[in-house]
Amino acid sequence: MAEWIDRSREIFGKTNSQTQRRLRAVRTRFEVEAIRDGREVRYRITDWSSVQPADRAVRISPRLEAQVYALKGSVCAMCGRGPADGVKLQIDHKLPRSWGGKTEFDNLEPLCSEHNNGKRAFFATLEPHAAVIRKVIDLPTPWERIGEALKLFSTAGRQLPRELLPVLGRESHRGDPARRLRDLRVVLGWEIRANRRRREGSTVVTYELLSWKPWPPEGPGALVRRYERERRRGR
Repeated sequence: MAEWIDRSREIFGKTNSQTQRRLRAVRTRFEVEAIRDGREVRYRITDWSSVQPADRAVRISPRLEAQVYALKGSVCAMCGRGPADGVKLQIDHKLPRSWGGKTEFDNLEPLCSEHNNGKRAFFATLEPHAAVIRKVIDLPTPWERIGEALKLFSTAGRQLPRELLPVLGRESHRGDPARRLRDLRVVLGWEIRANRRRREGSTVVTYELLSWKPWPPEGPGALVRRYERERRRGR
């Protein structure tokens, strides 16, 4: 990334302040692998993007925009402010298109510009894990998305960062991704270890998959619901 910034300065005569946005643009055409080495991240193109060009080019139509505001409200999904508070709203993709998100009603929500910019900055820190996100994000349940991501991290000898849980859970501003992790442990019998360490004054939490069991034939959701019913009955 440092080389990219230096090279762009040579070509354009100034530092490109939208480097992460340019990287996302590259990902609309290519598969880009992020390789973390300590605090440094290097990027390598591995293949053409598997996302179809038609999916990349879809824009939010006025009709779809009106549908989002009409059914999801004309206020920010994060802070609840809207035009009445002097706040400008934007229609945002809950899951970015570069990670496999679609331009469709269920993946769109109104956000104020402050929270939209903050979300983009946060998602930029997760770019090194974009390949894993794209591989699991279309699985049907949060348990499968989180579980298969844990497997991929384990195969690579790595641990899954806590910050990925809400992204993989796809339960924006609701639900409890940490509870899905608990379900994998308690209900499905997976062995997952939480590791905590201090870094730059904050606690970094990652999850290490030690062992797992096959997905139940009826699906993890049915098994979790049955467990909850029996637990309530016993209580």
